[in-house]
Amino acid sequence: MSILRKEADRKSKSTSRKEICQHPETAPDVSEQKDNMETVLAELKQLRKEHTDASNNTKATLSRVELSLKDVLERTTKLEQQITDNNQRVSEAEDQLLRHDRVLRYMLQREANLAAKCEDLESRERRNNIRIYGIPEGEEKNDIISFVTDMIRTSLKLPQDMDLCVERAHRSLNTKPKDSAPPRSIIVRFSSYRVKEKVLQKAWSRRDATYHDRRIYFDQDYTANIQKKRKEVREIIKQLKDKNVRAVSPFPAQLKIYLDSGIKTFATLTKAASTLEKMGIQVKIDERERYREDLLGEPWTAVSGKAGEAMLSVADIRAT
Repeated sequence: MSILRKEADRKSKSTSRKEICQHPETAPDVSEQKDNMETVLAELKQLRKEHTDASNNTKATLSRVELSLKDVLERTTKLEQQITDNNQRVSEAEDQLLRHDRVLRYMLQREANLAAKCEDLESRERRNNIRIYGIPEGEEKNDIISFVTDMIRTSLKLPQDMDLCVERAHRSLNTKPKDSAPPRSIIVRFSSYRVKEKVLQKAWSRRDATYHDRRIYFDQDYTANIQKKRKEVREIIKQLKDKNVRAVSPFPAQLKIYLDSGIKTFATLTKAASTLEKMGIQVKIDERERYREDLLGEPWTAVSGKAGEAMLSVADIRAT
């Protein structure tokens, strides 16, 4: 800019001198031209300053944009890494969920098998027992064995010389009910299984056993779990009876329905729920039983001693 300025000054002075020499009458315009030149130079300086400021602003803006892009790039890289890590964790979680599912199925199968064995063992311990329902509380006084022996002979009209082989007897261990509630059952244990079966078959064949003009009932001494399930099935059978549909409950707590299309037998009420709902009977299903059957499907029975164990691998066990 200084070179341009010097060149402009030189040309201006040369022109001024020529004009003065050629046209002496225009001499007074030289000062005006000089002022114009100074104005142009001032504007050029202002333009240069504005250009420099704009350039600096542009550089600052580009620097900020570069920093922002760098920050965005870093964040994008972190997000991509997080997404990769999350995908990895989701994949591992899905694999672990599958292993947990297999472990849960295995444990449910084992639990069902062990529960069935315990149920069987407890039932075998009770095979010499019978339960008598309908005897008022306190009738046995202080000698329940003698009371039960005489009551069975009298109500079932058994021979007086028949040895009933009553080993022990007691009321069920529930809390003593109030006067308005049904009395607790009496559990009688016979030392001879054959005698117990004779007494029970005799009671079932008569169907009119009474004690002091009160109807009494004889039944097997089922476990608490089987009693609960049989009670639920009996409620369904009552509803079916109201609809003139014959139904019975085979051991332990199955449901056999006699329909026009044929006889249908269901191992559990869960299996019979859809059929009963079509007949207008609602069934309350235990959530645990429903969940177990949803996982296991059909009731599990071991084909061999290693059937359940083959389903579980070392990785599945470690996953727990």
